[in-house]
Amino acid sequence: MGFKTGQVNPDSEMMKLFDALIDAMERSKRIKREDVSSRLIFEIYGMTENTKSKKFRDSAIYIAPEVANVLLEQGLVQKIVSEEGEKYALTFGGIARCIEMKYDKRLDRQFAEFLELADERFNTVEQTNLQWNEKLATLSLILLASASPSSAIRLNSETNKKVLAEVFQRMLNCLKKYGLVKIEEKLRTVSRGESPASALMSRLDTLARKTNYYYKYIGKGSEYYFDVERHGNIDEKRLSFLLGRAFGHFDPSCNYEEMYRELADISQLYYPRFHSRTVNPALVLDILKNLKDFMQDQILHLPLGMPQGLEQTKQTPPN
Repeated sequence: MGFKTGQVNPDSEMMKLFDALIDAMERSKRIKREDVSSRLIFEIYGMTENTKSKKFRDSAIYIAPEVANVLLEQGLVQKIVSEEGEKYALTFGGIARCIEMKYDKRLDRQFAEFLELADERFNTVEQTNLQWNEKLATLSLILLASASPSSAIRLNSETNKKVLAEVFQRMLNCLKKYGLVKIEEKLRTVSRGESPASALMSRLDTLARKTNYYYKYIGKGSEYYFDVERHGNIDEKRLSFLLGRAFGHFDPSCNYEEMYRELADISQLYYPRFHSRTVNPALVLDILKNLKDFMQDQILHLPLGMPQGLEQTKQTPPN
């Protein structure tokens, strides 16, 4: 950096912070040391705000006060206040400066690598099948007729959280039974008062992108729906697209007729139980009609087979 303050070298203090950050990332298995120069900024930037904040807090250490003030003015470190007093962690600018010093990698090269990783992740996500929890949420919201802002499932009440958790468990059992989800999958075990429904819905980070952004959430993530209602009617093309993403494949051994009956029962039983929303019963019937048509005809045009890993775990329902 070309300057010193007293007897303390700011570069060496920054490298202490850099090593502490790498240690924190390695402890959580977020990155391998050999990938630090190319992936560190990208991995941290892609974290949720809470996780990102925790990583900076976990890596914060004491540094010489006179050096800290200089680095703060340059935007290379940030102050972390705790019960133990003031500590410091690097900013993104500070991380980039450390990578430049330690690996002789200029900022323009770092930026180019960041963009390459961002493009790679975007393309990978867009082409990836829905994960089991994304299938579960998608089919559940559709069957509950959560199709617009007015009919969104709102998890701002304990009643709605409890009902949605019941729906998820019933739906998960059904999807396992007919081979759409691996038999070993289960709802997340929660702590600190978080409901199973909120735990699942708050972690669907890629679902919007995988569903052409028809998946919507409002109010800090407490209201959820799929944008498939138009002027009081279901947009059949959008719904068909979403069902195709949720099912993903056609399995000739699956009893889709029986599966439809179980899904329809779940829909009819639970959609009226949610508070603080407006649902037209005719819309529910329209959704079920479209689901039935899809499972009788359109599903035949999906790729043949089963999702990877289900061959040994699928349980074929009795006829």
